[in-house]
Amino acid sequence: MELSKKHEIYEAVRADIIARELQPGSILNEGVLAKKHGVSRTPVREALLMLAVENLVNPLPRAGYMVTELTIRDVQESFHLRELLEGEAARLAARRITDAQLAHLKAVEIGIPPHVEEMNRDFHLTIAEASNSKRLCKLIEHLIDDAKRMLTYDPYMVDPPRAYRGHGEIIDALESRDPDAASEAMRQHISSAKTRVLERF
Repeated sequence: MELSKKHEIYEAVRADIIARELQPGSILNEGVLAKKHGVSRTPVREALLMLAVENLVNPLPRAGYMVTELTIRDVQESFHLRELLEGEAARLAARRITDAQLAHLKAVEIGIPPHVEEMNRDFHLTIAEASNSKRLCKLIEHLIDDAKRMLTYDPYMVDPPRAYRGHGEIIDALESRDPDAASEAMRQHISSAKTRVLERF
């Protein structure tokens, strides 16, 4: 029971941090969270330790945990890894993507506010899944979720035509079954997002 509660609390707090419902600098108290979730402090403490491993919170002596601040280094590292891994996923997907997955990618581009972020995540994860590499897909999913806090600084995320800029080139390369072009289009797309975020950070 407590084990499942640990993961439930971990997922709930992590989601709030990523969505910026819990802002950087917010203090998380074990007792308050335990009361909120109706559990002892043990699963809360374990959940917060899991979040600390991901550098989403930092322990504060006798005060609880603080939601970490984003840094320029965080942005650079996260997007660098996304360029590498999603570029490789696109390369693999160019050989393995199905017609149904291609059709889904084209449909995703129709997203409108307030669903731009959700549709953009769907687009990238569909390509990761099309790589047919479970481990690669899992790593990319984690990085995309990690970048959610960062993308609040991207002005394109409130403007669908600009948010999806670069998607067309990626789809064309995948449809042409061109691994090199697909990889390059994906890397350029992510690199452009990184530049915009850093400019506004």
